Amino acid sequence: MMDFKLLSKYGIKCPASVVANTMEDAVKAADRIGYPVVVKIISPDVLHKTDAGGVLFNVRDHDEAVWGYELMMKRLKGKRVDGVLVQKRVADGAFELIVGGKRDSQFGQMIMLGMGGIYVEVLRDYTFRICPVTKGDVEEMIEELRGHPILEGARGRKPVDRKALVDTILAVSKLLLKEDPAEFDINPLMVNDKECLAVDMRLLR
Repeated sequence: MMDFKLLSKYGIKCPASVVANTMEDAVKAADRIGYPVVVKIISPDVLHKTDAGGVLFNVRDHDEAVWGYELMMKRLKGKRVDGVLVQKRVADGAFELIVGGKRDSQFGQMIMLGMGGIYVEVLRDYTFRICPVTKGDVEEMIEELRGHPILEGARGRKPVDRKALVDTILAVSKLLLKEDPAEFDINPLMVNDKECLAVDMRLLR
């Protein structure tokens, strides 16, 4: 589950989000946040939420929120469910990245940047550095990605907010050094021409 206080502590921005434990609370949260929203299951039994049917990506109104919640619970019948995360849907046109790291026995905290989303294991397009990293290091990491040209604008799309992306990666470097987790990642980190938002995260102490 996303630790909003931890991300906020390091200046890492997230979409408006609410944790809800019942259908009624989830629908109220969606109404309050404003549609469209994404709804994600919170369950220790589900590692890959999308594959298990535990994510509703584009809930457009109150009725869809009710219907979608019921559908998701049917899909996950028999699994332990601790609630759902209702989150403002990031605007179309954002690119999905993964940024995170792990504690290496020899080098300490290592930070990783890659093309993210549900295909991160398939694309295998990522790069590493030893923490701490400088702005120059981060710029080099971005340039090393095979997919970096699409971040600069392709087929008429606007370039991403490079400063927001660099600042977020630097913030993750600080988080890794201060918190010293065994593993940590934000996937996806959604970035477009206006903002850079952590949509989901995983942390292992």
